[in-house]
Amino acid sequence: MKLLQEIRERRLIPLMVAYIVTGFVALEAVDQLVSYEFVAEVAYPITLVLYVFGIPSSLIFAWFHGAPGRQHGPKVEVIAQSSLAVVALVVSVFVYRNQTAPSALTEGSGLSPTRIAVLYFEDLSDGDLAPVADGITEALIDQLDDVRSLDVVSRNGVQPYRELGLRVDSIAQALQVGTVIEGSVEERDDRIRITTRLVDGLSGADIERAVQEIPTGQFLAARDSVAETVSQLLRTRLGEEIQLRERRTGTSDPEAWALVQRAERLGADAEDAFEAGEPLDGSIQAYEEADELLAAAETIDPDWVEPVAERARAAYRRAWFSWQEGDIDAAVREKDVGLEHAERALAMDPDNAAALEHRGTLSVFTAATLGPPQDELMRLLASAEADLEAAVAEDPTRATAHAMLSFVLAGKQEHVGAVLSARRALEEDAYLRGADRVYDRLVYTQYELEQFRDAAQWCEEGRRRFPDNFRFVECELWLMATELREPDVDEAWQWLERLEALAPESLRAFKRGVGQIMVAGVLRRASLPDSAESVFSAVDHSEQVDPQRQLFAYEAAIRATTGDSDGALAALRQWAAATQGSTLGAGAERHWWWGELRSRPVCTPFMSR
Repeated sequence: MKLLQEIRERRLIPLMVAYIVTGFVALEAVDQLVSYEFVAEVAYPITLVLYVFGIPSSLIFAWFHGAPGRQHGPKVEVIAQSSLAVVALVVSVFVYRNQTAPSALTEGSGLSPTRIAVLYFEDLSDGDLAPVADGITEALIDQLDDVRSLDVVSRNGVQPYRELGLRVDSIAQALQVGTVIEGSVEERDDRIRITTRLVDGLSGADIERAVQEIPTGQFLAARDSVAETVSQLLRTRLGEEIQLRERRTGTSDPEAWALVQRAERLGADAEDAFEAGEPLDGSIQAYEEADELLAAAETIDPDWVEPVAERARAAYRRAWFSWQEGDIDAAVREKDVGLEHAERALAMDPDNAAALEHRGTLSVFTAATLGPPQDELMRLLASAEADLEAAVAEDPTRATAHAMLSFVLAGKQEHVGAVLSARRALEEDAYLRGADRVYDRLVYTQYELEQFRDAAQWCEEGRRRFPDNFRFVECELWLMATELREPDVDEAWQWLERLEALAPESLRAFKRGVGQIMVAGVLRRASLPDSAESVFSAVDHSEQVDPQRQLFAYEAAIRATTGDSDGALAALRQWAAATQGSTLGAGAERHWWWGELRSRPVCTPFMSR
């Protein structure tokens, strides 16, 4: 009781409340000044340190001076306050030093200095050195990626940021990197001048920069010189020596190397044009020009396998674009050309990972698009699987080969293998082209394995990475057909509305039908069967909307999962009539969709035979 009376008499509580409120207001004011860049960012943590140490200091002051009347400070108060002041000063100095050091800045923000992005070097000439700048960049990415202590963003990760004019710190935040390497290439008289900069990811400030000059035409020397310079710059940044593996190109001819770099640039431009929705003939022409450059490189150095293997890939892309245009004859012709180049490359180097991948990919392309007979189809898939497995065994970092292998295994209903290959593709290159389809495959392979939580996580991650991609809205509707989701009718209609808004025009009517079927399933799960029947009947099953006649099968599946066996069988009969007696395909009899329905003899004709 005496202690409480002392606290009241010395007004500890009112004085402490006043200090806490005043200090909080001061902290908010400093935070605003930092936000508007009136003061340095380090001002806020230092103010926070002083505020925290001020709490015991104000408590001591209130104890000795809070009572009415004049008070004198005893020696113990002076010692305590002095000690607090010294400790607060030491901590403030420590915070200042750490907050203003680039590595501390990036680590404190979650941007590790060992996570690195190499931005495409800028060509400051009249365009002649653009392929050289690209080649230097990509070789450097590959070399840094071999260093286990570093986490390096892939080529596909930095590709979208070239020529956008964004600030380095903005790119670093988007890629979540603590260190950025950028540079430029220009021609001065008879020499190539290369400037390399190491930049702090959080502040965008240069840490170090280096300038080298190489005789014109010595492109391989320029590439190797940049690698050595970056090793030295990273030692300054990270405090450790970074040994980069010597880049092996298979050629010592700088002209051949430069031609291959120009061909790669044309291929990248072709893919960008396709993704931008430009006419396909432009992409086909770009790959034709790339093939001419690769052929020239092959002539200069006939023993170098890379241009031959890359000609196989260029032919595959021309075949794929031709098929997209509906020119089947051209697609078959280009496919045959690609296989010829792949075989030539493998004759030169039987273990060449690129050639193995391209041959396997061409087999998948033939099987998936050109409609071979069933026995030939199975042979092609087996051959593709063998080539792709050999490719990733030879070079485990080939993300595109892992992704294609996942596609093959998913088609064979080998779901576990498909998941593992898809995950490996993303581990090797989270930014690879077509990553949205890899995420999509992970969703539905996990879905078919009844690993619904994993499917939901991949669906959510896909939507985070690709917020405007319809696939990761559609998967939410499919998940609403599972026990993982509660039957929320309003939410289901909202997902359907978003699916219609995001689906491309060519698929919109079909995706509307898929979404309607999913909503009807939610209505059935919510014990609203009459409303569900109304939605089922609104689905457009016409051949124009659904040329593959999949919607009847989806309706049957959703009816089966919601206990409507008779309705499921009726939908299966409609599907069989529309597809002229086809079966549901390999593995259908084991799919969780069909539940008890698959044990009924009347359902047997619809399963695979």
